[in-house]
Amino acid sequence: MTALMSKATRWLWTLAGLVLVAGVGSFIYRHAPQGLSPALRLGSSYLQSALSPLVLLSAAMALVLGVASSLATSVARRAPAPMAKRPALSPLEVVNEDVAIAVREMLVELGQYLRGVASTPDPDIIVFMEALMDGAIRLGASDVHIHPLEAGTRIAFRVHGVLEEVLTFPREHHPRLINRIKVLSKLTLYKLDKPQDGHFPFSTQEGPADIRVSILPTNHGEAVALRIARTGVQLPRLAALGFPQALLDRYQQLLGLPQGVIFVAGATGSGKTTSLYAALGYIKESRGELTRIATIEDPVEFDVPLFAQTQVNAEQGFTFAQGLRSVLRQDPNVIMVGEIRDPETGRTAIQAGLSGHLILTTIHANSASGVFNRLIEMGVEPFLLASATVATISQRLVRALCPHCRAPSPISPEEVARLDSAGLASGTFYGPVGCKRCAGSGFLGRTAIYEMLVVTPAIRDAINAKVPTPRLQEIAMREGMLPLLAAGVERARTGVTTLREVFRVVGG
Repeated sequence: MTALMSKATRWLWTLAGLVLVAGVGSFIYRHAPQGLSPALRLGSSYLQSALSPLVLLSAAMALVLGVASSLATSVARRAPAPMAKRPALSPLEVVNEDVAIAVREMLVELGQYLRGVASTPDPDIIVFMEALMDGAIRLGASDVHIHPLEAGTRIAFRVHGVLEEVLTFPREHHPRLINRIKVLSKLTLYKLDKPQDGHFPFSTQEGPADIRVSILPTNHGEAVALRIARTGVQLPRLAALGFPQALLDRYQQLLGLPQGVIFVAGATGSGKTTSLYAALGYIKESRGELTRIATIEDPVEFDVPLFAQTQVNAEQGFTFAQGLRSVLRQDPNVIMVGEIRDPETGRTAIQAGLSGHLILTTIHANSASGVFNRLIEMGVEPFLLASATVATISQRLVRALCPHCRAPSPISPEEVARLDSAGLASGTFYGPVGCKRCAGSGFLGRTAIYEMLVVTPAIRDAINAKVPTPRLQEIAMREGMLPLLAAGVERARTGVTTLREVFRVVGG
């Protein structure tokens, strides 16, 4: 295609040049002195007679088309080949083998395309920015990080909780990229020494998205974090999250209760939001239109049409506690509270769980048994906490071994000692090898491990007595709870992950 355009360009420029020569000759004929050579005057006369209006129009068209064709040829030579369109991934998608391979392939293609755009002497920042955001959304990224360094600007996506580097952008074009983001989000261009926050809409084939912008000055320039809030996200199925079957069955029974509070504990990036959305999806599917579901989030990360979603705004005084009280007046059956951060929100959630609502929420705690003392320290009354809570879940995400190249691996004496101290038996475990499917890393995707504490009469008495967390953990294990470390070791025995990965994430 480029060769054909180049050939057409040469013919058009030739035609325009011939007519230009004819025009010069005509000008000479009209304005030449009387003593001009008769031969020259005769040739100029012939040229003038050839310049009919139709020829002049054709020449003008040839000139315009020649310029346009030259520009198109230049762009075609500089622009990289378009990326192959693949089905978009969901930010909440379960990271199994197929998803992990698709993410890796799409990242490679996107990186090659963006490097092609950025490698031109004068890169088109508008095209680069559109391709960057479109690629991030198709990959299911939750965040885009643009971080300036001395050698160049590092651009990375957070895909399913993991930071994936896309490319290093030329350092000299960093200010232009930041200015483009500021223009889109209507921020001040000349303010370089103060943080700025904003947002802008972005439309793709997968639907509209709202991009939240955070700009922070650094020693090498302004760093940008872009949080992607998408609409129409497909919710993951609860059964695909990695719950053991017995634990899944019990959890689904608890989600069918008419009232109570279920807490999900875990560190940042441990998949708590995904678990909550999957649970809400299960409730909506199992109860149908008879159930009204409302959420209070900060921020609303994914726009789900099945729920009534509300975003808190601390600057305007609209907190989780105030939002929860307002949502309760909307007569919902199920409420998701993004996070318990303060005593007021904790007490309001507990009271809502006692008054006929099923509350699902998250809290930062080290274990399922540690949730209760965390809330008691916040100021929640133990007797209300014991009466309202139906279960607490603690979860972690670990890297999954590549099933195509994993192999049995001996464990170290240190790992044997840690198993013995936890009262867990040794055995056969697996380790990474590396192959083409996993790009030599030995790992492919991630999986979750869980512990679930169901509040029984013995647990309720312990909460009322404010027993320490280790003692509460012992009681929960006697009541049938499988601890997080033991659950992780069981996954390692089956070759899903490594024992080292379990110890890294869970500890013990």
